[in-house]
Amino acid sequence: MATLWTGGTIYTMAKVGETVEAVLEQDGKIVATGSVKGLLPQAASIQQLHGCVMYPGFVDSHLHIIGYGEKLKHIDVSNVKSKDQLLAIIRQRMVTATPEEWIIAIGLNETQFLAPVFPTLAELDALGKAHLIIKRSCHHLILANSKALAFAGITNDTPSPEGGIIDKVNGQVTGVLKDAALYMIVNQMPHITPAYLEDALGKAVTSLQSYGLVGGHSEDLSYYGPPIQPIAAFRKIVEEQRSFKVHLLQHHAVFEEVVQLHEQSSLFVEFGAMKIFIDGAFGGRTAALRKPYCDEPDNSGMLVHSTEQLEAYMQLARKYGQTVAVHAIGDLAITTIVEVFAKYPPQEGQLDRVIHCSLVDKDILQKLAALPVAVDMQPQFVQGEYKAELARLGKQRAEGLHPLKSLLAHGLIVAGGSDAPIEEPNPLHGIYAAVTRRNFGELHDGYGSKEKISRFEAVRLYTVGAAEIIGQHHVRGKIEAGYTADFTVFEEDIFKVDIEKVPHIDVAYTVIEGQIVYAKTKKRCEE
Repeated sequence: MATLWTGGTIYTMAKVGETVEAVLEQDGKIVATGSVKGLLPQAASIQQLHGCVMYPGFVDSHLHIIGYGEKLKHIDVSNVKSKDQLLAIIRQRMVTATPEEWIIAIGLNETQFLAPVFPTLAELDALGKAHLIIKRSCHHLILANSKALAFAGITNDTPSPEGGIIDKVNGQVTGVLKDAALYMIVNQMPHITPAYLEDALGKAVTSLQSYGLVGGHSEDLSYYGPPIQPIAAFRKIVEEQRSFKVHLLQHHAVFEEVVQLHEQSSLFVEFGAMKIFIDGAFGGRTAALRKPYCDEPDNSGMLVHSTEQLEAYMQLARKYGQTVAVHAIGDLAITTIVEVFAKYPPQEGQLDRVIHCSLVDKDILQKLAALPVAVDMQPQFVQGEYKAELARLGKQRAEGLHPLKSLLAHGLIVAGGSDAPIEEPNPLHGIYAAVTRRNFGELHDGYGSKEKISRFEAVRLYTVGAAEIIGQHHVRGKIEAGYTADFTVFEEDIFKVDIEKVPHIDVAYTVIEGQIVYAKTKKRCEE
């Protein structure tokens, strides 16, 4: 039975400003678009939009869905403004915890503090007897108390693992673990059970739907026990409930194990590229740079893998006909992987992807444009820590920080994501950041204003771009006949409201395969 969607503004996203009066949907597919008069005879029912505004279903092209669910389960410290406030919030939970429990806080950003310093190990130990870890907002650095360090067998004599740093001062551990070192704890925590993962995933999907998201490209398979455990959670929560469309990247450490499981992709759970971390992040000064950090002149960050290792991973992916998605933030990291991509191209019609691509120059842009590569950007990265990154990189290098306009101008396919739980997975926040390049409430011309893009280009990141980056642009990302009936319906028009109102527009409906999976209880556009 066909349903006619009409009664509001319907943007196709095929070209700037293009709208249609009605959309005919049947069995999860768009049968036709056009006028109500022309399509009504074919419809068995009508879904009125009541003046709301419909777009193709929004997709977050890079997040960690289970990790986002964990943030919803644990202590969110992303808005903490001082070390004392941080300690006070955690102390409240620690004093009632048993020694066997794990207390987890997520989202620490010390650059928001008047004095941007971490708590000492002694200060963490004084909070209570339970295991404690605090994840920095970038998720490339954690703080751990002595109980958590002991759980992982980390002592003053423990060497830093390859691709990671166990921070020490005068030979004494500080509780700070960076990049690969933090996995010595977080990948081994005993509470990671199937029930825990299903709860976190369920909370995440419910939240993501409320933001108008119909899907996301996620990387979760190497952090929660054997990969079959998170895969089973996705099958149960996402696939069985037909609630969300997940494209799963596969961390290189478990890639071949996942291949050998012979898990089949489906409409709601799809297996994608091999994921490789090339470097760290600016926050912990582990993003790999061609020249040292301005505020730490003996440090240029770090490459997680040697070129030889990267080539071996690339060959493994190609052996199975798969593409590669790389986390690359610093200019050295991007330069390094571009050279490897050029040496081992994917199959005809495939695209590798660079995730973040945070620091570029003209040479890097030209090299990227010459390859079958798409770029996965997080527009919100220009908010929050931009001033701290400016201090780390200097004014000249910061000209190439978090590019968007330059990537599009070079003809690259660009998709938009949040990297949740690092940023809020509200696509309207990303759209606002891409258009204004400033924090909410600020009135300046933007951080690196030459990289601002139009509203249409910004919405395209989460619709057409998110489909193009995984080769689904012929069936997703637009409202056209033959495309999937995934829709995001807002109460107001992103293209017409005052730009400062964009982050605050409410979602009316989230629609997946023609079915409403989220509906706001009382919609302004129905009043």
